[in-house]
Amino acid sequence: MNLRTKRRFGVLALALLLAGTASACGGDDTPAAADGLTKVTLSIPPVGDSLPVYDAIAKGYFADARLEVELRPAANGATTINALVSGSTDLALVSYPSLITARSSGIPVTIAAPAIAGTEEYASGLYVLADSGIKKPADMVGKKMATPSLGSVGDVWFRGVLLQEGLDPGSVTYVEIPQANMAAALKAGDVDGIFQTEPTLSATQAGLDIRLIDYQKGPQGLFATSEKFLKDQPGVVAAFRTALAKAVADIQADPRGVATAMMPKYTKMSAEVAAKMRLPEYQVDYDAAGVQSVIDLMVKIGLLKSSFDAGGLYQDVK
Repeated sequence: MNLRTKRRFGVLALALLLAGTASACGGDDTPAAADGLTKVTLSIPPVGDSLPVYDAIAKGYFADARLEVELRPAANGATTINALVSGSTDLALVSYPSLITARSSGIPVTIAAPAIAGTEEYASGLYVLADSGIKKPADMVGKKMATPSLGSVGDVWFRGVLLQEGLDPGSVTYVEIPQANMAAALKAGDVDGIFQTEPTLSATQAGLDIRLIDYQKGPQGLFATSEKFLKDQPGVVAAFRTALAKAVADIQADPRGVATAMMPKYTKMSAEVAAKMRLPEYQVDYDAAGVQSVIDLMVKIGLLKSSFDAGGLYQDVK
């Protein structure tokens, strides 16, 4: 599978260097486990986006970086952002629009590490019934589209698609529906199109004849943290990036093998589904230009009042 990400030897070399110094990452505000590891909490969904985390746990990359990572179920974007600020979780996998919206509102959250980007192969995007009269994005004008969360990846991306075609980005009605319920809503005619990502996409395709209209490209998800946690525990964040870089290298080398081994181990996904699941581009380096395009798009479609520098969302740490 082409993940469109070349292995970055420089990043991995840095990762190995950081691994040797990560034992100093603990601080007074972060509890230490009995074996001397620094304990951190991480909120992630049980989907392919979280694959590097599972690999890093199973292969001891977090332990090598002197971290003990406790996984917690993911909530919706706003709830997760609040959990980061309150300190009830240290790190969380969220969408870029969720973080951008929070930062524009003055909420003190930031990027701990990049996570995923959409690609043609990942094919997260707008799907319709195979026999639908909708053939292109413009055909959705005046119709209803299901999105997992309003103001997040799904509807933000499609508003941008409409804008690029010279159409009103608000000419589609966006309906918030959990991905697991979208197939039923589409089949019943409650919506005309659905925004799907893996692993729900594969499950939907197994039970319903659907057709892709367009897919999302560029930055989708990131590991977020609070500004306080980053300030107080920069070594923890550096160690977290170190472990993820090793896991991403594993996935680049053998994407199907890692997915088949890890997804059934940490989620309810079967090995058969994991072997066929589309995987996103797993990112190690911060794509400031890509994130800036998301920020500027959110301004154009009226979800933000003003733009700001994407560079301020990510900091180098040691």
